[in-house]
Amino acid sequence: MRTIAFLLALPAALLAQQSQSTTAVYDINGHRVDWSQSQAGDGRTAQTQRNLNGRTVPIEKVEEKVIRNEGGVRVVERTVKRYDVTGNPLPPEKVVIETETRQDGTAVEKSTVYRGDLNGSMQPAERTVSSTRKSGNTAVTETDVERNTINGGFERVERRVAQETKEKTSSERDETVYTKDANGRFSEAGRKVVRSKTEGGVQQEQVDEYESATSGSLKLARQTVARVTKAADGTEKREVDVFGPAAPGRAIPDSSAMQLREKQVFTSKQSGDGSVVQVFAVQRPSVNSTKELGPLQKISETVCQGKCQ
Repeated sequence: MRTIAFLLALPAALLAQQSQSTTAVYDINGHRVDWSQSQAGDGRTAQTQRNLNGRTVPIEKVEEKVIRNEGGVRVVERTVKRYDVTGNPLPPEKVVIETETRQDGTAVEKSTVYRGDLNGSMQPAERTVSSTRKSGNTAVTETDVERNTINGGFERVERRVAQETKEKTSSERDETVYTKDANGRFSEAGRKVVRSKTEGGVQQEQVDEYESATSGSLKLARQTVARVTKAADGTEKREVDVFGPAAPGRAIPDSSAMQLREKQVFTSKQSGDGSVVQVFAVQRPSVNSTKELGPLQKISETVCQGKCQ
């Protein structure tokens, strides 16, 4: 009896470890069009999409497997196969990721990207090395990115420094990106600050993104303010206000104040059959007033079954 019960429960357990999702999009008139499908499970993911001719074609297939996991070292090999708009395969890509936690607590991750050439062989194209050191509730991560040059060697082209602090109900992550200038010196090219806090059951998150300006310093280029709430029936709603230098279709003002570009609304709810329905809708500024938003427009709907994130 126990064996029979185990065999009956096995398909349900396997299904819980896998996921399958279908996405439909809506045009400006509200007409629904099936758009894409994705499947994930057992270290594999596959995505298909409907092209302009109405055919369902593959977009991407990813396979991940553990090569080594012993002595504190874990090595994962990820193979990525991409396709063009007609479904024809593009050159493949392979990523080898090695993670290690050293005796002093430093976590090191090394990844090498191999890309297929015209002859079908895989050549190393990019290497990334990250090290994370923790002190109390603060972690500092330093990342170096090297790319293959025309001379056949690797050259460091980018450096990232991130500091993340986590408290019981809040967190902050500040990351700065440095790239090489014309003289070969590293200078600030971008910065991203993410602040999050939870209060009264409501999660709030603000993301500030800075880009290099003509003055040589960083300037705020994009900002999002999100608010996540959960209803008694389990429905989760995420409202995101997106700010930029100007609203779409309007002239950039002289002031440095960010303008509301759009409001994004993500709604997620579990159905009676166990599937999760995620709806994405957008409100954009009214053509009559910069202070008013137009009607909420449904953009897409995704139905996920199985292990949904």
